[in-house]
Amino acid sequence: MIADKNDNTISKQLHTASNMAIRVLEKRLKPYGVNQAQFFFILKLHDDPGITQDQLVRSDSRHQSNVNREIAKLAKMGLVDKRQSATDGRRYELKLTATGEALYPKIKAALDEQETVLSQCLSVTDGRVSQADFVAILKQIAQLDAE
Repeated sequence: MIADKNDNTISKQLHTASNMAIRVLEKRLKPYGVNQAQFFFILKLHDDPGITQDQLVRSDSRHQSNVNREIAKLAKMGLVDKRQSATDGRRYELKLTATGEALYPKIKAALDEQETVLSQCLSVTDGRVSQADFVAILKQIAQLDAE
């Protein structure tokens, strides 16, 4: 492996840990046919049925076109019902279908399992983390998939 002079920087380790956490989450979600770009919407629509697509875009950090694309995929999969608002024809209200609601506990359990594993990487007791400790934590998260 080529030596990386920036290996012990927070940015490098955060990037690596983020990629690994997403990869592990993808594995947890794969049996349910949902990916890491879609699970958030299932959680959000369960918690806020009838939310408009515009509100959903504002509650997420993704670009509107990405949100629209993922909602369209979830609707095609039969997990999301997208209906034009009765009061404003420019808006679309979103809710989970019965199939989406049935999938919600499985998605939530996969996320909870992920959170447990990630939390186990945080073992600092005094609440303060030095850069070296934080980098070590990020490296530990980045090794989650090293089976």
